Amino acid sequence: MGRKPGAKASKPEVAERVAEILRIRLDGAAFHDCVTFAAEKGWGVSERQVGRYIAAADELLAERQDRRRRRVVGLHLARREALYARAVNAADYRTALAILSDLARLRGLYASDKDLKELARLATRQAQRVRELEGKLDALRRPAGEAPDQ
Repeated sequence: MGRKPGAKASKPEVAERVAEILRIRLDGAAFHDCVTFAAEKGWGVSERQVGRYIAAADELLAERQDRRRRRVVGLHLARREALYARAVNAADYRTALAILSDLARLRGLYASDKDLKELARLATRQAQRVRELEGKLDALRRPAGEAPDQ
């Protein structure tokens, strides 16, 4: 590379290294494979630095997947909205309602049964905690030696 030993890699070099690590990670390379790859490439970096390259490559992959997912979801939403318009124009209200329901589900407007059960459990625990705290408050308000109400 023509760099002095111990010199830091430039930003473009780091970006290229991260891209190369990402490529081999996508092919199934584990940490030790990446360390070997870096040594074979003559990067002159520590295992710790290779770990940082791996973390950056994983983050890059996550960003790409997130952007791609947003585009795919947007496309599905747009297609359903177009279908909804066609169904309404054709006076096919049953289909229009089904499309609206699907759109609402895609947008997360409906709570799942799991969400509702978890919410009910949380409400029950909160109610129990409120009763406990009210009992403690009543005990603090009671004059010393007075028995609690039965």
